[in-house]
Amino acid sequence: MKNKPFLLALLAGGSTLMLATPALAQDNAAPPETSADEALPLTPEEAATKAQFLEAQVEALQAQLDSLKAQIGVVTPSWKGAPLLEDKANGWSFKPRGRIQYDVGYVENPNDAIATRNLGYNSRVRRIRLGAEGTIPGDFGYKFEMDFSNSTIGFGDAILTYVPKGKPWSIAIGNHEPFESLEQLTSSRFISFLERAQMNDAFTHTRRLGISLGLADQANIMRLNAGIFAAHSIDASLDNDGWIAAARATYSPQAMGGMLHLGVNAQHREFQTNNGGVASTSVGAPSTNQLARYRARPFLQTTDVRFVDTGSFAAESDNIYGVELGGIFKSLHVAGEAQWTKVNAYSRGDVATGLDAFSTANTALVASENPDFFSWYAEAGYFLTGETRGYKNGLWDRTKVLKPLSKGGSGALQINARYDYLDLTTNALQSGFTNNFNSGASTASNNLSRGGTQTGYLASLIWIPEDYVRFLLQYARANVEGGPSAAAVRPGSTNPIDERKYSVDTFALRAQVDF
Repeated sequence: MKNKPFLLALLAGGSTLMLATPALAQDNAAPPETSADEALPLTPEEAATKAQFLEAQVEALQAQLDSLKAQIGVVTPSWKGAPLLEDKANGWSFKPRGRIQYDVGYVENPNDAIATRNLGYNSRVRRIRLGAEGTIPGDFGYKFEMDFSNSTIGFGDAILTYVPKGKPWSIAIGNHEPFESLEQLTSSRFISFLERAQMNDAFTHTRRLGISLGLADQANIMRLNAGIFAAHSIDASLDNDGWIAAARATYSPQAMGGMLHLGVNAQHREFQTNNGGVASTSVGAPSTNQLARYRARPFLQTTDVRFVDTGSFAAESDNIYGVELGGIFKSLHVAGEAQWTKVNAYSRGDVATGLDAFSTANTALVASENPDFFSWYAEAGYFLTGETRGYKNGLWDRTKVLKPLSKGGSGALQINARYDYLDLTTNALQSGFTNNFNSGASTASNNLSRGGTQTGYLASLIWIPEDYVRFLLQYARANVEGGPSAAAVRPGSTNPIDERKYSVDTFALRAQVDF
């Protein structure tokens, strides 16, 4: 004990004073009268015993003080966009998390030909999320977020994780993304444009309820994730029998003076059956779960108009395969992805019975072949202020601002450009049929407006004044060929509907804060 010599000296001094007190009293005053009950001076042996007792008490008090200091020091508050409380010794932590994204945008109405109020200028609170994340003793963790942006409650990640120390594997259970693509798995806080590439919108990538396993090498260069998921997210459904199997592998070595990202992903999705063609008792609406549909917005969500859209058609399942490529070279990053979707659809002559029976009288069928769709994008971005794009665990991550506004700097400034292509045109649908599964009759249904291609040319300017604040300005031009609006936009064209072309300009601004 550090204070032991001092305490012993103090105790020894106290004993000496106690022994010397009678002598001093004799020198300065007459001896007082004593009684039989008055305590006698301590002998040296008694003083030593008392000193040992006091020493033991002091040591016990010092031990209690050291224990109290240790307990107070365990929970260390810090700040990472929000208060972070950590008990590192015991494995507890807690941090609130959330984001607000407010968009203002303009979508051109081509030739003013589409009768809708949902084009032109508009604004939207894209996301308002609030939740928490943290760790639990035993190598468990948790994260959950609720989204209030549409005046209703939606859900982001809502998961329990197990990440054992020193082990290459981990488990996640709950509402999270199947392993669809680099950009879909990347948080919306860190993407280069207002919305993710249109393959994610068109091929309906979103969170689902499920369980997944992750593997990573010791250097975290190679990663593999796979999982099994329900066909729905968090909702009131109790009759779900659809499912999704998904997997993704990434490799991110240091190379070419920077870091590369290589990845592949795959999904098999079994669509939910139709509940025997009757109304679903759990959601109270006719079940049309096997009516597949693929479509995409024009690169922002201040409109619900889609210029490319397959319309609904009968299908049992689909398979999606993707490749990913990226790289970070100081202030420059490049990225690109491609995905192929092959649909297992009902064709003329197929019979849907039992739970697969359709409740709609006239259901769209494909011709003899199954439809397939394709999409890809490529982008490049550069930080004019010297930052490097964040990357972690096979995904884009937060960029650390070198000179934030609060410290006299100008923040981080990034420019980005992207080419984004989506092809939803297929002869299997354009030369399809409609079928009445109740009667078995089918009729030809040639419809050249089904599908369409949409090619995007995008540019964005991102200003990050502080690590948790972001402003994004975006311009996008959509070149459309065919699709459901082609006839209205180009009524005088002599080309077939699926070959009529037009363009749509869009502008948008996002203000974002997250924590």
